[in-house]
Amino acid sequence: MATRQHKPSIIVLSGSSSAGKSTLLYLLTEIFSPIFTIQLDDFCKEFEFLPVRPNKGGLDGDAADSIDFDAFNKTLHYCWELEKMPDGFQSWQDLAEVKRAKKTALAKVDPVLMEEMRKMMLEEFGERENFGIVDGFLLYLQPSRVHDTPLSFKLFIRISKLTALARRMARPGYGDPNSKDFWRTPEYFEECVWGNYVKEHAWLFHAGDVEGEPNEEVCGREHILMQPKIDATVEETFKWAVTAITEEAKKLRI
Repeated sequence: MATRQHKPSIIVLSGSSSAGKSTLLYLLTEIFSPIFTIQLDDFCKEFEFLPVRPNKGGLDGDAADSIDFDAFNKTLHYCWELEKMPDGFQSWQDLAEVKRAKKTALAKVDPVLMEEMRKMMLEEFGERENFGIVDGFLLYLQPSRVHDTPLSFKLFIRISKLTALARRMARPGYGDPNSKDFWRTPEYFEECVWGNYVKEHAWLFHAGDVEGEPNEEVCGREHILMQPKIDATVEETFKWAVTAITEEAKKLRI
């Protein structure tokens, strides 16, 4: 059996909450088998360590300081070095919900397109290329909090505020202004989810407008592959992502 000659190439999926990062992750895992997948949500701090909301009081689970980046970086580097998840790693993701979400994602993509994208990846990378996938909403901070591990393909999925709000409130259990769970209300979305998204990503856009034109110079310097269309369909996002990855791979070989 042939052995791999290099470390895994890491594909990063980032963008606002509800942008479609996890959906894209499910689709990518259908056309190749990553040796590891890491979701930033698994490194959210316990409630007693979350930062306090500056305006309304209460906790902010969507701020940069809500993530244990030390633990995240250690896990990511372990996966990159040893090409596997740490023994005993426990994700908070519900496996039944993940299966349901993946089934829903696959139903939104034409099987013909799925096969085209599978062939595109195979033609560019071959069967022996090994990938890891990282999915998270705060992976392109400035200055960066992701250290020690090279990120090969840094994708940014775009979404409008209205669409992000509609998707989040449509999730089961969300959108209840009387909920005791602070992260489920529209008010929390406005201040924390969207507020933190704008705060941490304005540097990637002209005039800081996250719904406006990306700053191509900054994105180019940071090697961030910015989705050109906002509020794209699942199929459009999937096709863009695979095309962006393969085209970037060609550039890296030149």
